[in-house]
Amino acid sequence: MKPYLKTLILFPLILQGLATALFCFLDWDLDVSIPFNHYLFIAFILATIPAFLIALVATKYRYVRYNILSIVLCSSLIGFFYFYFIAYLLVVIKEPDISIWTWLIKDGLVLGLLNMCGMVFYSLFVLPFLLPKTKS
Repeated sequence: MKPYLKTLILFPLILQGLATALFCFLDWDLDVSIPFNHYLFIAFILATIPAFLIALVATKYRYVRYNILSIVLCSSLIGFFYFYFIAYLLVVIKEPDISIWTWLIKDGLVLGLLNMCGMVFYSLFVLPFLLPKTKS
């Protein structure tokens, strides 16, 4: 567990900072003032929780740096299904008159695939540096 402590702490924390900065940057030119806490919460829900789940799976199955295929499979499955679970909750809460299938056909599938690709690329670029070189 000790060699994976760095993975469990730093992997979600780096993504929390990156996602919060990205949300602030993308909303920079809007006239509406949104508090910084809102960006932190959205980044936590959409990015940090799946990153922690990916780190937890990597720790449980004792991934090493060179398990690239396992990292891709794990991060793509977690990113894809977690996003659709959260999206389903948001669709039910915000727009109760629209069905989940209508939302999926309209723009949900593209958003889910983009989220999955983002999680895979982040995992491929950051996770191998945080994982140990050998199983101990």
